[in-house]
Amino acid sequence: MISLKTLIAAAVITISITDMPICGQTTLKTTIDPVTLILDGRKADGGWRLIPGPKTDVLDTTAKNITFATDTDTLNITLDEWQSKDFIILTAKGDTARVRVNCTAANPYENPDPALLKKAPSGLLSRKQAEFDINALVYSLSQIHPDIFSTCRQADFFRAVNTAIASLPDSVSVMELYRRTAPIVAMIGDGHTNLTFPYSKVFTKELKRMPVWVDVLSDKSIVCRSSLDSIIPRGAKILSINGHTDTEMIDAMMPFVAGEREHFKLSRIDSSFPALRHMLFPADTFEISYLPEGAKKPLSVTYQAISFDEAKRRSPALPESGSDNPYSFTIDKKNNVAIMDFREFSDVGRMESFADSMFTALRKNKIGNLIIDLRKNGGGNSSVGDRLLRYITPEPYMQMDKALVKITPLTKKLMKAPDIVPTFMFWEATPDQYIVPRTADEGHYDGNVYLLTSNKTFSSAGSFAWAFKECGMGTVIGEETGGMNVCFGDVLSYRMPVSRLQCSVSFKRFWQFRADENDIHGTIPDIAVPAAKAMDTALKLVKKSK
Repeated sequence: MISLKTLIAAAVITISITDMPICGQTTLKTTIDPVTLILDGRKADGGWRLIPGPKTDVLDTTAKNITFATDTDTLNITLDEWQSKDFIILTAKGDTARVRVNCTAANPYENPDPALLKKAPSGLLSRKQAEFDINALVYSLSQIHPDIFSTCRQADFFRAVNTAIASLPDSVSVMELYRRTAPIVAMIGDGHTNLTFPYSKVFTKELKRMPVWVDVLSDKSIVCRSSLDSIIPRGAKILSINGHTDTEMIDAMMPFVAGEREHFKLSRIDSSFPALRHMLFPADTFEISYLPEGAKKPLSVTYQAISFDEAKRRSPALPESGSDNPYSFTIDKKNNVAIMDFREFSDVGRMESFADSMFTALRKNKIGNLIIDLRKNGGGNSSVGDRLLRYITPEPYMQMDKALVKITPLTKKLMKAPDIVPTFMFWEATPDQYIVPRTADEGHYDGNVYLLTSNKTFSSAGSFAWAFKECGMGTVIGEETGGMNVCFGDVLSYRMPVSRLQCSVSFKRFWQFRADENDIHGTIPDIAVPAAKAMDTALKLVKKSK
């Protein structure tokens, strides 16, 4: 039996035996055994011992320049990663030793074997491919994320990895690989670091699905948004689907979504419910028990799975997704209030112009109250928020006054920024770096400001809300934000090598303005009400302020 030949600092060598034809190959002659083996300029201890016969002796090495030297001949081989070279060594006795040199990657997780990346025509992964993908993901998370063990123990994390790998069958669909891997990522406890469900692979045009759309609320209840032929009225509470209660379904979905707190995970389930239900509770027929608003007795209906196009055509009450504008505002002169619908932190230049126009309009119309609605805002570029906050803050501030940044070679590769120097550094702002309020001449707004938040207020929207409350810019109404006051963020997109499952990964950690690391939470509203009631609550306060 052939064992590991040599391990040296310059290269890793392994050998194996395989069949290899012999036509027209390079021949190296020798009268000695072993022959000298040199890897990237360093002589390998013990050399290369010959094994004459029909089988091929395989050398796997990370070395790029390989030399075999005998007393009469020398063969120099130069290979790139995943290239190979076959040759034969002819002894003085006329025996033939067949040799194959494989140049493997120094880091196969960052540069996988092309042969391993080839999937079967069925689209299924082999067990070896699925295991490689899981290991590559774990390696990449450790290289990119500042601290994957901030909320989970190492033993628990790697026990979950080992369990996932041990459970792999001989062939694996991309969805099944997601099912085994997403809970591992979610254990990190970072809402920005999340494995995305393979929608395009699963939710094809031909797929028949449950013809009911739902909302998942912060109290774990499930309510109907729309249903086929409007049989289940909008707002009706979904009690069970095929005998699975609302609580049972939500609890089963919870391990698959990333987030720092349960309320944010529930908002993730809200957006992922069709996918997670399809994966965890597959069915062709759906017996749904529901309770219409105001009713005392549950009703039931049975639906057959149908195509998305047919379901959409027969569900006229399906709500629209909302405005495509990242931000807009309306003025109600009669009630002395302006409402800003703020859905996305995008386009700094656009926000600069927007904020100038909005506050100019508020001054011109002498509007004394402004409501900023962040309930459906999942974040974006925090610099966008600064353009708005300067108009309303009473004091200098920063949305984040401390940050931890981790840059590794893999981070550089994903960022496509080869000139960045790898580092692991901590930054802390000083008061002279704080952002100052606009002056009265620059248009600072001195009216009453109300900020509406929800569990879905996340990332840059969360830091905006935190600075708003911390600096006393106005009144926060609604739910605790999904974004925490100390959190990971600034994400890179990583794809698992074989399955191409996409994972967003944080490479920074942020401390929001004057946040205490020993007391991590979201922005707590001054007036806590369900998100759906936040606007009415704010308008009532506006009326009282007259």
